[in-house]
Amino acid sequence: MDQSSSRDVLTDPPWRTEELGLPLPDSPYAVSVSLPNWHQVIGYEEGDEDILGSLRTGYPRFFVPRIIKELESKVLLSLGAPSGTKCLVFPGPTAAERCQQYMIQRTDGWEIKTEEVLNPNASVVLYPNEIADIAAKYWRYFGEGVSVRQAESVLAEKDEAKDLGTNACQEIREKIASDSGQHPEDVFLFSSGMAAVAATHRALTSLSPGLKSVQFDFPYVDVLRLQQEIGSGVVFLPSADESSITSLQGIVEGGESLCGVYCEVPSNPLLRSADLPKISSILSPLEIPLVVDDTVATNVNVDVFKYADLVTTSLTKYYSGVGDVIAGAVTVNRDSVHRERMNSLLSEQEGDGIWYEDAIVLKNNVIDYRDRVMRVNDTTPQLVEWLRNHDAVEKVWYPKYETRDNYDAVRKEGGGFSGLFSILLKNPDNNSPAFYDSLELCKGPSLGVQFTIVCPYTLLAHYDELDWCEDLGVSRWLLRVSVGQEPYEYIRARFEKALGNVTEY
Repeated sequence: MDQSSSRDVLTDPPWRTEELGLPLPDSPYAVSVSLPNWHQVIGYEEGDEDILGSLRTGYPRFFVPRIIKELESKVLLSLGAPSGTKCLVFPGPTAAERCQQYMIQRTDGWEIKTEEVLNPNASVVLYPNEIADIAAKYWRYFGEGVSVRQAESVLAEKDEAKDLGTNACQEIREKIASDSGQHPEDVFLFSSGMAAVAATHRALTSLSPGLKSVQFDFPYVDVLRLQQEIGSGVVFLPSADESSITSLQGIVEGGESLCGVYCEVPSNPLLRSADLPKISSILSPLEIPLVVDDTVATNVNVDVFKYADLVTTSLTKYYSGVGDVIAGAVTVNRDSVHRERMNSLLSEQEGDGIWYEDAIVLKNNVIDYRDRVMRVNDTTPQLVEWLRNHDAVEKVWYPKYETRDNYDAVRKEGGGFSGLFSILLKNPDNNSPAFYDSLELCKGPSLGVQFTIVCPYTLLAHYDELDWCEDLGVSRWLLRVSVGQEPYEYIRARFEKALGNVTEY
């Protein structure tokens, strides 16, 4: 597709109310969408048809792009599917069969079929409209659906550059391995960050059937939900402090075996870091795998392989940086006692990995990965420090100030604190909407992209459980900020202008 006339959202962010639904970046492959007004965010969450109808795109796992809907329609037509039948399209039969089994286990008696379609370049799950909500859950939590580029290719019946994609995937593996001090053969690529987490969890539950997992600290929303959806249950330890360490120790000392423990360094959105040395000291003697997500910190800044058996990374974020491709990775620690078995289990699940055109784009995007991370390492602390001292600000969460000793335990020499922080304003029920609506920056989901992007995180991720979040210290008024490549002065000026609309504190 011709991008010659696309809008540069880095220098011209679509922040106004009337710019609802524009893709971020201005690309048919964008992984974010402009939600510039607080009221629009609420309308989006409540299913307001006018707002949903204005969205040209959306975050891929939460939204089915129009080109994929077009592919679904073509599939249904080609199969002569009866009225009331819907479908989801997957890159291959294995993912489709996983979706089918997931849906069968959660419904009663409905016919759910899989088919290979379009010569056969894709596989679909066919199901009645009455259970569409179950299908939507799989699409969201497991992140295995076709990408926009793959949907285009399937519709156009082209796949001539697959060898280039295979080479690109190998280059990506080598890049991740080099950045993290691991081996390329221990890096496994998937169609999204959540697909990587799902593959990890299937591997762990296969390795230790019948055993629960532990989620340590308040995580990115769908990582916990995935553990609740598949496997044998999850124990949720919602803080990163000593109480969670004590609880974890009590679980294992009480004789309960675990299939694995999950945590993030740092967590999203509270930017806290788990105490990996202590957690590892509890788990290692019992050979319980420790899974760490390093997406927010990046492997430029931290080396979690000092303690982690497996590391999950959303390549959609900082690795890509552009926001026009979705992908994920699992890297197995070359020194882990679980390496051989986990490599075998992950290799079985990797399948087609990243669609070849997406892999080529990601390979090209990653060229300046380290430079981009180093720039936000410089810009973000300046912005955070200024906001921490602003009269309108109640609190700022940033790894430099949250559980700092835990972060420093894995911080590389010369490593920084990355580009994500969260903020709570004083008198937030009045001030957060006023600030958000007037902020002249991109506003929508995702992080780690070239342009600064802000979202009312709790509203977007936890709209149906806001009270539960607040009981765990995550305010419904929390704003999450992903700092981009703009100069510090540019970003601060826009924050300062928006804070000028905040009058009661």
